[in-house]
Amino acid sequence: MLIDEYKALSSRKDFFIDPEQLKAINSFQELYNRILGIKNVGESILGNIGASLFNNRGNQRNKGIYLYGGVGIGKTFLMDMFFKELPIKKKKRIHFHRFMNNIHSKLNDKKDTVNPIDEIAKEISLDTDVLCFDEFIVNDIADAMILGELLKGLFLNKVIVVFTSNTEPKNLYSKGLQREKFAYAIKLIEENSEIIHLDSTKDYRLLKFGNLSMYHSPNNEETDLKMQQYFSTISPDWFNWFTRKPIFEGTTIPVQNRDIDVRFLSSNTVWFKFKVICGDGRSQNDYIEISKIYQNVFISDVPKMNNNHIDEARRFINMIDEFYDRNVKVIISADSSIDSICEIERINTDFERTKSRLNEMQSDEYMKKEHKQ
Repeated sequence: MLIDEYKALSSRKDFFIDPEQLKAINSFQELYNRILGIKNVGESILGNIGASLFNNRGNQRNKGIYLYGGVGIGKTFLMDMFFKELPIKKKKRIHFHRFMNNIHSKLNDKKDTVNPIDEIAKEISLDTDVLCFDEFIVNDIADAMILGELLKGLFLNKVIVVFTSNTEPKNLYSKGLQREKFAYAIKLIEENSEIIHLDSTKDYRLLKFGNLSMYHSPNNEETDLKMQQYFSTISPDWFNWFTRKPIFEGTTIPVQNRDIDVRFLSSNTVWFKFKVICGDGRSQNDYIEISKIYQNVFISDVPKMNNNHIDEARRFINMIDEFYDRNVKVIISADSSIDSICEIERINTDFERTKSRLNEMQSDEYMKKEHKQ
């Protein structure tokens, strides 16, 4: 049972039992039971109360969960726990921004199709019974205008959807253009989801960062080992809680329809080498997409930039600007201190801003800022 997995973590010094999370776990357990057709609800977390809730939902087998609340309170952690423990093959977990990028790409491929959104929803349902969206947010009018039809198609094809979000459904896209056309999507979410407010006040994200240093120099084996320890500490994934290792090592991620090498990867934390993220072929659009998806970015092996690194230095400036604008937490290992990281006279003025931002990004005030998607 999910509650047993959750409580098993209480022996860890870096894990905290949260009453609000316990309430949400009960709902995830009921969803788990419904998906698997488990009817022996006497074994549910809250006994007879759980049985009553299950019976009331008996005619809503495909109803998912919409879990919303503040920053760093465990929404992603709970969804990941549910996702990992759910013993079915046709399940998918994806960051919402990346999902919508994929949808727009498919729409472009199907521009001559009569009902492309219906067709895409059907295609998704063929290999996905349970779809988990992390960080569901709607800021873009292009997303807002198609979400109603897309969600309708998913629900009609009996896809169960689990959402995590910082925003209550009724407040989604609250100041967006043509918001009245988005009302249908909100209605569908409310009708096809159990709406759960995770009303915790403790930001576990800040507890994870604690006194961690965000900038490390010089580059050496000791620094690299420390960075790896930091990655395991910061990464929130359920998958990491027992192994203390990132989910993927030496993999790639798609950015702007191209694969980029990463050293380590988890659901909201990614580690790049400097020569990859600031090397040839990278653009500001890459940094915009990365900053929307990942809350934490590690960058290792940053050299002391000189006239041989002019292009890389300019990309580094653009990258830090984008990460700063979206409150991404950046952890760096470099050959030299922030003050001496760049010695290229022709871009000194621009790089002074970058140095200032790197210093500010280590402050408590910056660390408390919410990640912007």
